Amino acid sequence: MNTHLNLHSTSIVIGDECFSVLQDFLLKNQTSKVFIIVDSNTKKSCLPVLLRNIPILLDSKIIFSKTGEDAKSLKSFEDICLQLINNHIDRKSLIINLGGGVICDLGGFVSSVLKRGIQFINMPTTLMSQIDASVGGKVGLNLSGSKNQIGVFNNPIYVLIYPPYLFSLSSNELLSAQAEIFKYALIYDEDFWHQLCAMGGVKKSHYNSIITQCIGIKCKIVSSDYYDWSERRKLNFGHSIAHAIEGLFINNNMPISHGCAVAVGIVCETYISYLKYDFAQKKFHSIINNILRIFPIININETQYDLIINYIKFDKKNSNGEFNFTLIKDIGCALVNCSVSKEEIISSLNFYREKCQK
Repeated sequence: MNTHLNLHSTSIVIGDECFSVLQDFLLKNQTSKVFIIVDSNTKKSCLPVLLRNIPILLDSKIIFSKTGEDAKSLKSFEDICLQLINNHIDRKSLIINLGGGVICDLGGFVSSVLKRGIQFINMPTTLMSQIDASVGGKVGLNLSGSKNQIGVFNNPIYVLIYPPYLFSLSSNELLSAQAEIFKYALIYDEDFWHQLCAMGGVKKSHYNSIITQCIGIKCKIVSSDYYDWSERRKLNFGHSIAHAIEGLFINNNMPISHGCAVAVGIVCETYISYLKYDFAQKKFHSIINNILRIFPIININETQYDLIINYIKFDKKNSNGEFNFTLIKDIGCALVNCSVSKEEIISSLNFYREKCQK
């Protein structure tokens, strides 16, 4: 089954038809050169599939990126740019980002600023990138351990999603992405939430339908608020605390997956939602128990609270010195730009520790 969606100037194709779409684009457009950005994982597992399906890409130039969140750095950005420049990229070239969320973010940012802009296509290869990171036009880099502090809005021409790429991933990589899938359900669709809980997580047989549901939700939200001032901020549920925890562990040289951090963020920010709004206790416990049943426990101690708060201070949603979170009033009903105090954040971290770290 193939699905076609559109978001602003981006065409999104889900299914094996993505290869024929890309081949038709390459044949009809006079690109001077094609560059494919990969890391060591996608070079091994995904690039051969792409080249086998589109032989004309055998003449393209392969550009290598580091793996992991460390690749979203100024140093990696410079390295990618130099590889491209040394291989004579010009403004009529095309960049294909073949990888997970890091490569889509890094490659998209490079495409946006190098030579004042070069066309690019995202071919996401992880579940996290297929349901979220490759779509929506946000591209950027981290700075000094803080997530996505440098970036722009710029849309790829295509997002081409080939779900069988996921079969090469480890169970931990697939698990990480499920936090984002649960987030979509919690902010937008209670029926989707109950579907996920009944399944006990995402099964391989459901990849196509789950990806389509998540991308459909994201397209609806982003289309109404591309520049992220109000409605789009619903997608940040769980992320204010999650990004801070990610930064903390990156700076301690013990990085954790984005999804595991988001799972902690969902628990904490659901707890804050429960404190602040008329949130049904039964639903509150259902969310907490279903998240904790699936995701591993992350060890946090009280001595790290001030560092977590400091990271949250860099959150782009903040204004006038106040912490602005996305919270939920009910399953499927998100509220944006909610003022949250330092005390409420600490209370939520205490709740997570007491619930999980007995």
